[in-house]
Amino acid sequence: MIVDPARLNAGPQPVTNCPGVFRFEDCCNVYALVADRQALLFDLGSGAILERLADLGVTQIQGVYFTHAHRDQCQGAALALERGIPLHFPADAYDFVDRGRRRDLSPPSPLLRSYLGRFEPPRPLEGVEYDVRAPSRLPYADTELEVIAAPGHLDHQVAYLVDWHGRRLCFAGDAMHSAGKVHEAYHLETDHYTGAGARVGRETLRALRQQRPDVWLPSHGPVTDGGLWASLRETERRLDALAELKDSILPGRPAIQRLVRPVQNQLTQVSDHLYLWNNSYFLLSDEGPVLATDPQVDYPESFWEQWRAELGDRRIETVLITHVHCDHVDGVEPLRRRMPIEVWAHEMVAEVVEQPYRLRRPWQPAQPTPVDRRLGEGEAFSWREYDFTAHHFPGQTDYHACYPVAIDGHRAILAGDNFYPPQQWGGTGGLCGLNGGLPDQWRRSIQFIMAREPEWILASHIQPFPYRRQDWEAMLQWCDDVTAAMVALAPDGCLERHHWQHLFALEPYARFAEPGERLTYQLRVANPYPETRRMTACPVVEPDWSVEPKTLEFDAQPGETATAEFSVVVAEETMPAMVTVDLCFGDEYLGEKVEAYVYPR
Repeated sequence: MIVDPARLNAGPQPVTNCPGVFRFEDCCNVYALVADRQALLFDLGSGAILERLADLGVTQIQGVYFTHAHRDQCQGAALALERGIPLHFPADAYDFVDRGRRRDLSPPSPLLRSYLGRFEPPRPLEGVEYDVRAPSRLPYADTELEVIAAPGHLDHQVAYLVDWHGRRLCFAGDAMHSAGKVHEAYHLETDHYTGAGARVGRETLRALRQQRPDVWLPSHGPVTDGGLWASLRETERRLDALAELKDSILPGRPAIQRLVRPVQNQLTQVSDHLYLWNNSYFLLSDEGPVLATDPQVDYPESFWEQWRAELGDRRIETVLITHVHCDHVDGVEPLRRRMPIEVWAHEMVAEVVEQPYRLRRPWQPAQPTPVDRRLGEGEAFSWREYDFTAHHFPGQTDYHACYPVAIDGHRAILAGDNFYPPQQWGGTGGLCGLNGGLPDQWRRSIQFIMAREPEWILASHIQPFPYRRQDWEAMLQWCDDVTAAMVALAPDGCLERHHWQHLFALEPYARFAEPGERLTYQLRVANPYPETRRMTACPVVEPDWSVEPKTLEFDAQPGETATAEFSVVVAEETMPAMVTVDLCFGDEYLGEKVEAYVYPR
């Protein structure tokens, strides 16, 4: 555990105009409500506050009430349990915390064919209570805690309202950082392609505003005392603005006619030499063979019946992959077992297709896929009579490629999941931090399309559509607008810090091991700030595991990614397990900010 010594030495500080209320700055704000030498705590952080409550004359801790179960709220839980302090979690946190109920502890990866929509789970805990329900009232001293549901930052988050010495306090978790600001807004990405989570967060603020608190005590951010109604309304407005922009990359643009009618499970002819079935395009050579893109699944017999009826005995010779999501590669190995094929991909895509669990990205495929030909950035390549180029094409995910090619006299781009007709998913595969998406990456790919002005965008999911320049001009404006909306919500104005989940990464993300095996990890820290940041990191493992070195110290230069390595030795009967890193990012103590998973081989 790392705790900034200056912060620890400061100890719990009194909250102005709130007698008996103290705030301790840890990896989250920890609040103490003190009466008659007894304290009730809201959230716990690293647990460092437990050593400092005697400074306040506290002789007994009645319990800890958690607003939510993110790791930075409760990573000190084991320290409290050792002292017999009751820990009270929201009832709906049970399957996020309890070892037996958690999806993330199931191999081969927490993100196998899924997008969890809940991030930064704690270490599994035993001996805690899941007895906080909303709405309810819990007695304390000569008052009571009013428990209000506060989803958004996390689905089970609650807020506690207390009438205390003439003030109405709201211990609000991470519902709002400060006026117009939200701590780590990527937690609002409950799906990977809409603004639904931001709307839930907005509705929580509206509901809490109607409770008429005087003082706002957040998990991250300053105490707000005065002007709270206006502060909440401004944050609601900004969340609404972000939600609208996340819903569509083409706000206000009309529908466009697709090249074919999108019918599931039907082999459809797009042009003389191009067919389409669900996520896959099939490019026919006059010499007979076929190039396929992005096999979604093991093609069923109904597909092959259509294939024989339409294309006879043509065989698939080459598979071209746009990105690593399971619905674009899960059919590769079944197809390889059926016939000899070669798999080609842009070198960046190939890296994750062959090692899908190394990175923390959603919709991971069921198994690794060997790539027979890696295509360099901008590389011109040919398949039969067709000439292609390979290009990095970030957007929905950062590990994404596209392949321009001329088909039946039309300039086309095999474009994967980034862009769709305006009427389909708002025209986009989704702006999502966990997927690695950032507005500047979208801008790069939009400009790529506009510079080439193709006639056809061959999008996945049965969505081929014609190029219409006005749409792409609207997308460029969207990049500006969504960037401004994200920056406006970020407490320090840094988009990457609060909207991108890969500022800190631990690789490999998921792996198998045997007892006694030594595992090496790489910690990666990106620095989006204009000044150098000093990193201090302590790997955190199971109690009976060993780790070397125990502390990592290194600098991250402005605009660069710094790396450091450590190794752990796995012990018996403690898998599945999490490996985390307790991190100081410059002078900001973040707690256990990253995680990786180890499963028994």
